[in-house]
Amino acid sequence: MFKKKWKRASQGIFLYKLGLLLSQGYSINKSIELLRSHLPNKEQELIEKLLETLSAGSPVLEVFSKLNLPDEVISSLSINIVNGNLTDSLMENGNFMKKKAEWQERLNKSIRYPLFLLFLTVWIGILFYYFLFPQFSLLFSSLEVKTPAFTSIMLSFLSLFPYLLIAALLTFLLGWIAVYYVRRNTSYSNQMRLLTTIPFLKKFLFLMNSHYFSINFGSMLKSGLPVTDALMVMERHMKKGFFQEESIRLQKGLMDGKTLPELLLHKPFYAKEMTDIIRFGQANGALGFELIQYGEWIFIELEEKILSDLQKIQPVLFAIIGGFVLLMFASMLLPMFQLMDAL
Repeated sequence: MFKKKWKRASQGIFLYKLGLLLSQGYSINKSIELLRSHLPNKEQELIEKLLETLSAGSPVLEVFSKLNLPDEVISSLSINIVNGNLTDSLMENGNFMKKKAEWQERLNKSIRYPLFLLFLTVWIGILFYYFLFPQFSLLFSSLEVKTPAFTSIMLSFLSLFPYLLIAALLTFLLGWIAVYYVRRNTSYSNQMRLLTTIPFLKKFLFLMNSHYFSINFGSMLKSGLPVTDALMVMERHMKKGFFQEESIRLQKGLMDGKTLPELLLHKPFYAKEMTDIIRFGQANGALGFELIQYGEWIFIELEEKILSDLQKIQPVLFAIIGGFVLLMFASMLLPMFQLMDAL
């Protein structure tokens, strides 16, 4: 019911403020009541239903599940409810949700205007091909003047454009079918391995995986759980997915006598420096604290990378579209100059 009525950014702010109030000593019921008054009317009605569910004695996680939060957020909250670290988890996940929504909005703004220009450029190309260039061709034929080579090349490209568009749509369709097949028939670990082979996704996934693992795993260790117990909690409370498979793999590896850094290095899923952080934390007896600190640092690096990549998208799109428009106008002006020379 929240899916279309409550934006991710607003949900993130709600979770962050809820965690902040809990950290100040308010009960969860009182905290939700205080936040409800600052929400729009539709959200207030929904929060009222959540309060009724909470007052009826339902588990806290069941209440959060009704918010239609992302699976990774629900899993993180579930883990931290077990180890008594719900307050920090709410603030961490709320902040991350808000940041993700901001990144999505910036991406939309970065590509919105270039996409409009691309649509306009396609229509200009159609007008050139079906109206302007035929007139030039007739004029050149009547004057027995040869059409410039560059203009001929541009005409050939524009004539192929519908076929290129169809090919692009077919490629997209085949790609979607391939992705659907892979998601249905391969393990989450193999899917992650495949994704990390894509150059522009590799570092992003390394940072995302390292951040999520270090924050949640570190919070459990900081609360006093041994490494093996923390992995068992992750296995039980993670929704079926990559990190659930990872927790099973790490448990099995530890039982076989391998160390945690060795196991993390064995698969190309995490940033390499995380293993150094784990070794340092184990040597100093503060692994949980070091992982949490590392997770917070990784979040800053992740944000910087995303913002940097977003800043590059719009200039690249403008350069491609502008170059194509320039070529079209050049192909139109060249015949005019050649006609002037012929006359």
